[in-house]
Amino acid sequence: MTGSAGKTSTKDLLTSILELDGPTVATPRSFNNEIGFPVTVSRVKPDSRYLLLEMGARGLGHIDSLCDIACPTISTVLGVGSAHIGEFGSRDVIADAKAEIVRALPVHGTAVLNGDDPLVAAMANETDANVITFGFGEDCDVRAEQVGIQLDGRPHFILVHGGTRRRIDLRVHGRHNVLNALAAAATATAAGIPADRIAQGLREAEISSGGRMEVTTRSDGVTVINDAFNASPESVLAALGALSDIAGATRRKVAVLGEMAELGDEAEAWHARVAEQVVHVRPDVVIGIGADHMNRMLATMEKAGLTATKAEADVLTEEITRVLVPGDVVLVKGANALGLEAVARVLAASTAR
Repeated sequence: MTGSAGKTSTKDLLTSILELDGPTVATPRSFNNEIGFPVTVSRVKPDSRYLLLEMGARGLGHIDSLCDIACPTISTVLGVGSAHIGEFGSRDVIADAKAEIVRALPVHGTAVLNGDDPLVAAMANETDANVITFGFGEDCDVRAEQVGIQLDGRPHFILVHGGTRRRIDLRVHGRHNVLNALAAAATATAAGIPADRIAQGLREAEISSGGRMEVTTRSDGVTVINDAFNASPESVLAALGALSDIAGATRRKVAVLGEMAELGDEAEAWHARVAEQVVHVRPDVVIGIGADHMNRMLATMEKAGLTATKAEADVLTEEITRVLVPGDVVLVKGANALGLEAVARVLAASTAR
């Protein structure tokens, strides 16, 4: 499994399905590089039925080398986004790198592709293996209809495949996880798992890897959204949507946002787009961490009438705690290098003053 965003969340959702069908070895957390990948492969036992491997890449040939260690029989590509675009140079190069997982398939294998992403859908031409598509489009083999959000921000949808239709109420937060659930369902379908078992696995699934839509409601009613493991532009936009959904119309929203990394020449444009989305979501308080890009983002927010301030890393927890009141919903999101996941965990274990 690979993709610019959502790999680990989808891997956790799929693990929940596979474990219902047999002993499963899956990549822990995000150990998806040349070090963590072979460690996971080495955990396979004689009775293991499934080996679920997350594949990361920071350049061409990286996935090829991982496929040399464990050649896939099912290859899933979630999407081509902007994560690490500063290192790749363009989304077309990212797509070429991700397509390596499809090219590695044997003829009897299956490519599971995001049918809504043109760069991913085109990978069907890169293999002679079978192809299953997932997404929201009517032409996708596995798709979602009637997507909605519960009052607590958890999504629900109708899972459609062939002639079957099943309502899925996810335990995980964030409407972006509907697409991840579709990817998991399509991959499980490629593995021959029955539809009822797929539906059960999705309904019971949790995101176990930490730092990804990890939602905790404290005794004082403050809800902490820890989505701070990392921050591609697409995942930041999705997290802001989750903040809005979880808070609804009645609760205060606090957004703690760090600068995004490894965006190269597109960094300024992406930070500007995120600032526009923040203005659209209109948090009651925004706290930013970073330098030049963050300064411009905060200026955009202030111009739009938002309460937006900058904080230094060593006092960040205190600054957030100072503005929180019982019942708030606070999102913590930023590049992994900023260490915001630790801040989110402290907040989740605290109580407002």
